[in-house]
Amino acid sequence: TTHHNIPVSFWTMMSSSLRRAWALFALLTATTSPPTTFVHAKKTSVNDATAPPEETAQPPKPTASVDDLTLQIPNVAEDSPPDNGSAALSYDPADLGQDFKHFTAFSSNHTCASDTHALPFNNQIRGVNLGGWMVLEPWITPSLFYQFLGGNETAVAMDHYSFCRVLGPEEGNKQLRRHWESWVTEDILRELKDSGAVNSLRVPVGDFMFQPYGPYVGCTDGALDYLDQLLDWAHSYGFSVLLDVHTQKDSQNGFDNSGQTMGFSWTSGLSTYPRDLTTFQHWPIRSANWMGEFDPAAINYTTIKYDNIQHSLDVIGSLLERYAGHPAVLGVEPVNEPWELTPLDLLKQFYWDAYLMVKEKAPFWKFIMH
Repeated sequence: TTHHNIPVSFWTMMSSSLRRAWALFALLTATTSPPTTFVHAKKTSVNDATAPPEETAQPPKPTASVDDLTLQIPNVAEDSPPDNGSAALSYDPADLGQDFKHFTAFSSNHTCASDTHALPFNNQIRGVNLGGWMVLEPWITPSLFYQFLGGNETAVAMDHYSFCRVLGPEEGNKQLRRHWESWVTEDILRELKDSGAVNSLRVPVGDFMFQPYGPYVGCTDGALDYLDQLLDWAHSYGFSVLLDVHTQKDSQNGFDNSGQTMGFSWTSGLSTYPRDLTTFQHWPIRSANWMGEFDPAAINYTTIKYDNIQHSLDVIGSLLERYAGHPAVLGVEPVNEPWELTPLDLLKQFYWDAYLMVKEKAPFWKFIMH
């Protein structure tokens, strides 16, 4: 959401010091300028059942606590565009906005207004990450990958994708179920609760758990049953849970944590003497093909994979359908660590589309960008 009509992506990427400086500036301007009214023209509602009734009197101005500051949020004049704080963001006068439970969304420039929910959020989150459970990463769970030592280029797994490809759906699922059963247990959550140090859990999940594809089909069967159980445990012990969609189809960053390592080259032919090793090169030549085909020579995307982007939105839809009503869920991180060369306009649009999906079905969830 926005604060003082700052776009979603801008506010999230601000450092804490920059946010504080902005808040001080907004406080000073709010105290020296008269507030305007907060009324827009008639808007389209996407959630009529929960949309607040029309107000006959002006509601009190919301406040936002920023460290020691209490910021008064001035209202926006009738029929005036949201003040984005940036001349680069254009406003379409025909965009009358869409009403959600806690805010009004303007898709023409990816901003929100009338936000009465997110501003008071001052809860301290003391979290721990349950990595290596639903999404395999060899450095976290090397024991699952020792079995591939000594293999050749067709029999070596280095990520979740190749783990399922090499082992196949039956053996892969057998090993994964054994891993899911033992890696995160109720005893672990009980110990975390007793420690008093943790009140929230971040759980990396795979997009393939909700919309299976490729070698994941069959290999990851049953994963959601274990996630269901974890959420129930978390609720019983008083933990909130952030669901982090850690993987994307064709990889959002090229690393194994995306599910599939992308942009590597086998170099075994250069390592035959004297020890006949199976080797490869990866980090210096990695790529990410989630949103399109990347050309490393041009350092640019030559084609865009709109089907992949839609797949990712479908994953968010499936996740919401299953967990929107679960009391333990704090929110969702729709994509983990997209790399720095991701087409920015497409990434912003993906975030915006996913954000509106989340806020329509689960208006109290937090929407995290990482």
